[in-house]
Amino acid sequence: MKRPQLVPATRLAVIAVLGVGPALAQDQILEGSFALPNVQPAVSGEMVVSETGPLSRHIELSYSDIHTGERVTQYEVELTQELHLLATDAGLSHLVHEHVKAAGDDGRFTTELHFPEPGRYHIYTDAAPSGLGQQVLRFELQVGENGNLDTQADTLLGSPPVDVKDGPIVSSDQGYRVTLSAPDLEAGKEGMITLAVEKDGQPASDLEPYLGVAAHAVFVRAQDLAYVHAHAMTDGPNGNGHHAETVEYHEHAHSHHPASNEPVEHEMPSGAEEANVEGDEAGMGAEGTMDHDEHAMHGAAEAVGSVSSTMAIHVTPPAAGAYALWVEFVGGGDVITVPFALEIP
Repeated sequence: MKRPQLVPATRLAVIAVLGVGPALAQDQILEGSFALPNVQPAVSGEMVVSETGPLSRHIELSYSDIHTGERVTQYEVELTQELHLLATDAGLSHLVHEHVKAAGDDGRFTTELHFPEPGRYHIYTDAAPSGLGQQVLRFELQVGENGNLDTQADTLLGSPPVDVKDGPIVSSDQGYRVTLSAPDLEAGKEGMITLAVEKDGQPASDLEPYLGVAAHAVFVRAQDLAYVHAHAMTDGPNGNGHHAETVEYHEHAHSHHPASNEPVEHEMPSGAEEANVEGDEAGMGAEGTMDHDEHAMHGAAEAVGSVSSTMAIHVTPPAAGAYALWVEFVGGGDVITVPFALEIP
């Protein structure tokens, strides 16, 4: 039985037709700050936000080339989408993800976002303007009256971060239990995180590729909101022996609330090998959007069980500190998001 979600009937809906929107309240115009650690910015960004409900906002986003001042109108397709959005609250307690498949002819993206509760939100917009590489901006948005921008490292995802050297660490979502081990992970160096996914006490046998890869891992550092996204590798039939990029880049429509996050005293299964996630994936075709299940399954022609229950993630944490981590994969036809609160030395 699936655990109730914070926003049971709420899913991020995308409005793909530019210039058409709901009756809007007074607009807010937000300027983005560059959010990729150790990367030189090539764009600036502006987000126009209009209230459409107590917890919903209509958003228009545009990027501009900082060297020419011209609006960006062409984007590369990354894992089937041109824009990926991540929204998380000040305490890094909730995660909301969405995609916009394509920008309009004038380079603007439009979307309707729904938030799980009032508060201050960090909204990351992740795209690859043609010729400029991966670019991620962060926008700060107040939703409702409550909340502030203070992020407390001792309350990530509702629990204290666990030092990765004290693992393995276990967390769960929707009946799936994930064991994480990363005893050698440290800031500034590429390291490996290994994962084992279980369902009903057994290795999960109903996993499928999610947007063409085995799993995704989204990291947000509490101290400075640095943001890293990496892709999992697997030793199952879908494992192709290729390297997983450490890129700041996101996908899926999902709202998530905290779950368990505790160290355990057993070893991880071995045998994780690499699966290819480098470069662009196949595009989506005409403008528009897909619903949550279509997002999950697009590009996943392999049968149920084609992804192994043991995975590995190569990642380089930009700095030591407390991180919220969300591991995303497809299990039983649904996108599963398993949260961890980690301390990385």
